[in-house]
Amino acid sequence: MDKQDDLKKLGERIKQLRLERGLSQAKLGLLIMKDQQSIFKVEAGQFNPSYIYLLELAKGLGITIGELLDFKQNDSLN
Repeated sequence: MDKQDDLKKLGERIKQLRLERGLSQAKLGLLIMKDQQSIFKVEAGQFNPSYIYLLELAKGLGITIGELLDFKQNDSLN
């Protein structure tokens, strides 16, 4: 897997978790003090978030960063 594929997988995971919690991109952005466009870019795999950004996302989603990044383990099971 290359970097772009990893960013897309991460974005899909973030979107999945956000939707499971009934949050819009704008609402999640408000929770973590980011704008909706920033959330969109991460979910679309167009932005490589920093570790701090990932921590903020996890907190906004009410999960640990380990749970946020669990897409790799889940992907290998399919």
